[in-house]
Amino acid sequence: MRVLHVTAYFAPAYGFGGPPRSLLALCRAQRQAGMAVDVFTTTANAGARLPAHPEGVDVEGVPVSYFPVSAPAALLGATSMRRALGLAAVDADLIHIHGLFNRTVWMGASIARAAGVPSIVSPRGMLEPAALAHHRWRKRASWQLFDRRALHGAAAWHATSHAEAEALRLRDHDKPIAEIPNSVEPVTVDEAARLEARQSAGVPAGAPYVLFLGRIHPIKRLDLLAAAFALVRASVPAAHLVIAGPDERGHRARVEPLFAPIAANVHWCGEVDGRRKAGLVSGATTLVLCSDSESFGMSVAEALIASVPAVVTRTCPWPMLDTVKCGYWVPQTPEALARGLIHVLSDLDEARAMGRRGHELVAREFGAPAVAARWAAFYRDVAAMRGSRQESR
Repeated sequence: MRVLHVTAYFAPAYGFGGPPRSLLALCRAQRQAGMAVDVFTTTANAGARLPAHPEGVDVEGVPVSYFPVSAPAALLGATSMRRALGLAAVDADLIHIHGLFNRTVWMGASIARAAGVPSIVSPRGMLEPAALAHHRWRKRASWQLFDRRALHGAAAWHATSHAEAEALRLRDHDKPIAEIPNSVEPVTVDEAARLEARQSAGVPAGAPYVLFLGRIHPIKRLDLLAAAFALVRASVPAAHLVIAGPDERGHRARVEPLFAPIAANVHWCGEVDGRRKAGLVSGATTLVLCSDSESFGMSVAEALIASVPAVVTRTCPWPMLDTVKCGYWVPQTPEALARGLIHVLSDLDEARAMGRRGHELVAREFGAPAVAARWAAFYRDVAAMRGSRQESR
């Protein structure tokens, strides 16, 4: 089974949030399961562009070809990718396209049609209402001109959560949809890494801290978190808040003043990765996520696998926090968010028990072997469609 993954951005372009990281984990799991996997992507990055490697380079065991972004850069395309991807498609069993609303997606869909290779589209949350509202008019035009055909012309779709799958079914009741979560790999963290991460963030020794891990972007609703944490501080004065993630388009300057009344207990770390990120996650008392929309919410899975409970709003697809009792799934209001955080911070023994239950959940449901096996079965079904006429609308 040879699979070509086509995406506008890939690891280490972590400034784009969770998708580059989760896609790398997916490719690693698929390679370990014996699949032949190749990634075609661009040099796009939230900061400085990545080095171009059109000939291919190894990224943690995954062969990746990086093609230089071509104008207009905002559309995240690489003209030089077309020939290489077209040649690779001849021997591929299927093409897996990630995201929407960019030239790389359109190219991948076009080449799949031309080569008669079945394609799968993973929208990665880009069809959620909150995501569609961002750059609304540009996305409406893109949908009519390119993305509608790319999506509906695919042999099948993929959703990372039940909520995303249900939203996709409203667009086409007959399209095969695989509901497969992102895979999560456990990270070994020692006490030294936790201590270093705490010190680098400026959190006092022994103080409990809440961790926000993600892009500094309007959709993440840090304004709501500011109001919620002010309520938390009134109840748990020793609590601290660590905000770790890349600043997207200067949004931090707009939202940071909202934290001014509690600034002494709020720590901005910027983008974190590797040992520092693992130490911050493992050392947190709880993780918080209150986005307007998430197709999955990778930071929640990363916290749970590290035995850290999570407090997440119901705008994100984590109802199992309540059912498995590994955190709190709450309404998207400052008061509800604060109540969940206060519950965790006020009973550290129960917080540790929730963390253990969360670890067991993620290891069982989102572990790399289990997720890779589900992908292998779905890929076999889709690859069998080769030669059939893909729907084009």
